[in-house]
Amino acid sequence: MDKGRAFFWLWAVLLIALAGCGQPQPMQVTLRADGQETLLQITAPAMTVRDLLAAVGITLGPRDRVEPDLYYELGDGMTITVTRVTETFETERRPLPFAHETVRNEAIPEGERRLLQPGANGEVEITYKITLEDGVEVAREEVRREVVVEPVNEVILVGVRGELAATPISGTIVYLSGGNAWLMRESSDLRRNVTGSGDLDGRVFALSPDGDRLLFTRAMQGDVDTPLNALWMAWTSLVGEDPVYLGVTGVIWAGWSPDGRQVAYSTARRTGGVPGWKANNDLWLMTLPEEGSKAEVKIRMLLSPSAEFAYAWWGRTYAWSPDGHYIAYGQADQVGLISLADRQIVPLVSFPAYRTRSHWAWTPTVSWTPDGYLLATTIHEGAVGAEAEDSPTFGLWAVGTTGDLRVRLAEEVGMWAGPVWSPAENDLLAYGVATSPDNSQDSRYTLWLMDRDGSNRRKLFPPEGMLGLIAPAPVWSPWGDALLIEYEGNIYRLGIETGRLDQLTGDGQSSHPQWAR
Repeated sequence: MDKGRAFFWLWAVLLIALAGCGQPQPMQVTLRADGQETLLQITAPAMTVRDLLAAVGITLGPRDRVEPDLYYELGDGMTITVTRVTETFETERRPLPFAHETVRNEAIPEGERRLLQPGANGEVEITYKITLEDGVEVAREEVRREVVVEPVNEVILVGVRGELAATPISGTIVYLSGGNAWLMRESSDLRRNVTGSGDLDGRVFALSPDGDRLLFTRAMQGDVDTPLNALWMAWTSLVGEDPVYLGVTGVIWAGWSPDGRQVAYSTARRTGGVPGWKANNDLWLMTLPEEGSKAEVKIRMLLSPSAEFAYAWWGRTYAWSPDGHYIAYGQADQVGLISLADRQIVPLVSFPAYRTRSHWAWTPTVSWTPDGYLLATTIHEGAVGAEAEDSPTFGLWAVGTTGDLRVRLAEEVGMWAGPVWSPAENDLLAYGVATSPDNSQDSRYTLWLMDRDGSNRRKLFPPEGMLGLIAPAPVWSPWGDALLIEYEGNIYRLGIETGRLDQLTGDGQSSHPQWAR
């Protein structure tokens, strides 16, 4: 006997039992449940819907729905409906389409298109929660989506070679464009790509002192448990040699030692909120094996993670000393040194942190003189009538690395002055000056040059008819006779003595220039 018939006979027995009680004025109630509809005659007084369902042996599941509600008393002509509600989960896989990227490239003729990287679809796994009422689907909700195979974007190179004059190049120049590293040697029109992955994030882009190797980071896509990026190295002198993964992830700064045998780096972890990462403020030293050696990379910790200073979540800036014995650091409220011998932190100058009232923090950059005696840096200064942290005033200072000298070289230069000493023995300092020092965060900057003692100041850039720079980060030639600057998405070479300005790129997306012998 099936369940429906069993319930029917059970209800019939109930009808007889109730009718035999001799109670006056029986009620008629219709019960709809489990695909059956039955008419019941009820004579028991003050009976609720819950009582009736219990009497006929209907058990409710946690999601089942009853109309009217269980606490209602039965009434003549009432219809009681039991709806069985169940949930189940279903998983399916779908293709994840790849995106199409177009990269402007000056290494191929204008208008020509070349396939740099073919696209490939990925795959995504989607899990649905399905709601059934009496066995019929009434709702479907996506509850989980996971990429199981990442798509590979199609990358098309489009030639934009224009009328730029070829400029002779001494040494090696590399720069970032379209998520790839590019290289110039001998002439600005002789260039080639060093990488082709299109995913360089620019957090690390550092050329070795001899110009033979390039450090860079490649972005990694994923959730908060996925590292920000991975650290890689490529050879600039070997054409067709694949870059090498160095086994380190989540790197927000890395720099070569002066002899090119070691790399120092600092890390961060990805977060779900703005700005998307939290600096660890650690410092590590990687020793690379000799070329051709089968020895392994050696890594040791210089500084353990720390959050014991203002705006520590943003991180520090760093710079190797010329002799390789120290690393200078800049943080939101201090500039100092880290000794590689005993791993001690030596503060040189402290100042009030700048309150940005936003999801970013200001940290000063640091630059060494070739003799290692002075650091050039930008310091946040107080101002009359302003709280220390809200002051818009930033000065350019020279700080002695032995702690015995602090000299302001220029006033109100702006937060992005970015002073950089020439690596040559000509004792020159390049730095920016904000055109609106009270709003230096958003200001354009002029580029200036001074001697070591602050004398002989002269403006280098911009010439008449051109705008100023945005957050200038000039890069010296190894011989101290020229600078590379980034202007409106292109790289320019600026002669120090002649003032000659040569445009080296024209794709409108070039940045992060580096120059080595």
